[in-house]
Amino acid sequence: MKIAIPSYKRADILINKTLPMLKSYYIEDEEIDIFVGNIEEYENYKEAIDNDNINIIVGEVGIDNIRMFMSCYYNEGEEIVYIDDDIEKIERLVMIDGKKKLEPIADLRYIIDEGFRLCKAHNMKNWGIYPVHNPFFMSDKVSTDLKYVIGALTGVINDKECEKRIVSHGEDYERTIRYYLKYGGVIRFNNLTIKTKYFAKGGIEASLNNERAKHIDEQLYKLQKEFPDLMTLSNKKKYLNPILKDKRNKN
Repeated sequence: MKIAIPSYKRADILINKTLPMLKSYYIEDEEIDIFVGNIEEYENYKEAIDNDNINIIVGEVGIDNIRMFMSCYYNEGEEIVYIDDDIEKIERLVMIDGKKKLEPIADLRYIIDEGFRLCKAHNMKNWGIYPVHNPFFMSDKVSTDLKYVIGALTGVINDKECEKRIVSHGEDYERTIRYYLKYGGVIRFNNLTIKTKYFAKGGIEASLNNERAKHIDEQLYKLQKEFPDLMTLSNKKKYLNPILKDKRNKN
């Protein structure tokens, strides 16, 4: 099993959030691969992290490009956990005095092992977590139908065909759809979520020259056009909101 972290212009965030979080769960340095965009970024990250046991790999700029690069870097069928560079906490749903609350998980490795175990039990190859840091709509159910698996923390049994990308925004929706189509479902722990800050500086925002908002609609329409029976779009605040549902005739 490998922990793969794509990161771009956010070495300071990585060493203050995801890396110490992984360390707190006794994830070994040798299990961690960090993928950066170019040689300059490699030098910056190497200096900032200062740990020869953590592998830093020069990939490509752009979240779609780096996702495909990472999949090609690993062997077909290899177990990979993709995680973002800015994860503060991984939390689980609990009931306290009859109310839904969130508390930090006790054992990350157990969750990883269980994700891959369930994938194999159901002949599927992608598992993930609830995408919103809000316990209200969460449940203790593990689902296997078409539900969005957020790319910020997800495990795959590497399938390079399913890791192809035609979009750079909503690419985790694309992963979810591709694994769902090929294997008939995806595993989602609806009682697990993450605390992170979406749309933070650096990362995707920096790779798009801070014009991410202009980019979103175009990419999501492209994805919806590619998979019209599996994804619809609705307006939500200033961004489009993708909704996954299999509308195909199943008779």
